[in-house]
Amino acid sequence: MKRLSALLVSLMLLAGTAMAADLPKLKVGYVPEPAHGLYFVAKEKGYFKEEGVDVELFQFGSAAEGMAALKAEKLDVGTFGTTAPLLFISKGSDFTFFGGMMIGGQAIVARPERLAELSGNDLKIFKGKKIGLVKLSTGDVVFKGALKKAGIDYKKDVTFVEFGSAAAVAEAVKKGAVDAGLLWPPHFSLAEKNSGLKVAHYIEEFYPKYTCCRIVAPTKSLNENKDVHRRFLAALIRAYKFYKTNPEETVQIYTKSLKIDEEIVRNETYVNKVAESNPDPLRKGILDFWQHIRDAGYIPQDYAIDKHINTDIYKQALDSVVKRYPKEKVYQEMLTFYKKNN
Repeated sequence: MKRLSALLVSLMLLAGTAMAADLPKLKVGYVPEPAHGLYFVAKEKGYFKEEGVDVELFQFGSAAEGMAALKAEKLDVGTFGTTAPLLFISKGSDFTFFGGMMIGGQAIVARPERLAELSGNDLKIFKGKKIGLVKLSTGDVVFKGALKKAGIDYKKDVTFVEFGSAAAVAEAVKKGAVDAGLLWPPHFSLAEKNSGLKVAHYIEEFYPKYTCCRIVAPTKSLNENKDVHRRFLAALIRAYKFYKTNPEETVQIYTKSLKIDEEIVRNETYVNKVAESNPDPLRKGILDFWQHIRDAGYIPQDYAIDKHINTDIYKQALDSVVKRYPKEKVYQEMLTFYKKNN
């Protein structure tokens, strides 16, 4: 009997290994930000395999590096800031947005003694100020969009100073070379912890629910493998529900996988709610972002960007999950959010 039991266990393990080997594979690129942790939740909790897709994750230091890898066909899917895919598309690369990973997330940091003069919810407080930023970062594009929406001519009323990295922005703020700086997670938290700076505002205060990191794929590959990408998104939708309902375990998964300080992960993800990990494509947000990047003069030519946004695959994935879990409140909320933003 013991031998029979051992044989059955061995056969089950072999069958499981064979099934995993037979799953369609996706090589997915990302940058190490707390809001990108849904990938690791989906892996840790087994959602990718349950949905029928084998996902291999690759970390990149910047969106530009990741998009170059995607263009070179070293990746199947890329998860990077909205700017980089738009730039590549505008220059002839055929990519399609089909999901999201991060909403919001950018912060304005300053020295503690400057916080009083930067207080308040009126963007006019930035008139006459010198702001440090990394050109074409999400914060750069969205903050300028927020200023324009507020009726401020940022090309005349605000001085922007460009730096090559988030660390250089933080250093310039610390030394007083600029009045404030635009940073993204986890860099503004690191600036608070290591440089004594303070978050004066989150851009979300002036521009709610703006699009940040998006999920993109080569259009041809996406169209040829829609079912695989649908399964991929279904796993992320389930990971989002876990993230919303199991904060402590989610913090532990994010911390372990992204190797970011646990306190930073907890504060950004749940305490201050700086950014939201959300797989919704946010079509309207992408189109707004496109307009802002055009207004800033970064992309001179107009382009029919909407044809590079596919929301159908996400909707099919969400419908498939809702059908299995019709009473789950989080999924119903995701449906409502989808209808509003796409």
